Amino acid sequence: MTEVKVKPLFTEAENALAAYKEQVKKLDEQERELNAELATIEAEMTANVFAQENATVSESVYLKIQAKELVQRNEIIEVLLEELAEERSELKLKFVPVLREALGRTPYHEYNATEIVERYRYMMLTEIADIGSQMREQFREISPDIQEVFQDQKVKERYPRLAYAYDDGHYSPSFSWMTKSVVSKDEVFSACKGWLPQGLKAPQEEGEKQ
Repeated sequence: MTEVKVKPLFTEAENALAAYKEQVKKLDEQERELNAELATIEAEMTANVFAQENATVSESVYLKIQAKELVQRNEIIEVLLEELAEERSELKLKFVPVLREALGRTPYHEYNATEIVERYRYMMLTEIADIGSQMREQFREISPDIQEVFQDQKVKERYPRLAYAYDDGHYSPSFSWMTKSVVSKDEVFSACKGWLPQGLKAPQEEGEKQ
């Protein structure tokens, strides 16, 4: 069976995502800078606390002023990070219609599973019917001679069911299938999503069966 290669479907969506990610990079850079500043402030606040433990009165006044400034800077950065988070959400909201429109133009409908099922159903049934027809024809060629023997009165007396046991319907391709259908709708729907039925096995080649 020829392997099917699905053409790129999401080109427009990928372009939209590339534009989105380009703007996300700018927000990421701002967030890195703010977090770096936050880490610096936290380190300075820790140093300030330790410095106050052994500070003189005048030094303590200066350190408390410095501590207050650090707290204010810390609060400002926290606000900026919150605003940045809001910008991320706004950016996503901005790109929702863009992505929806791009996804709506995805040509996925060009691949029709119904046509594939119908094609292989036709191939399967016509191949089976061709084999069955040839087998019936071969039996019909010898059937008159077979019936001459089986329809003999004395043969029928000895073997009363023999005359009805062998006809062209008796010789046909063997078929053993436990389920109601060869392929169910659910299995086709699963395959459309890329999932194979549990327990599915590849058929053996003729050489492997021997």
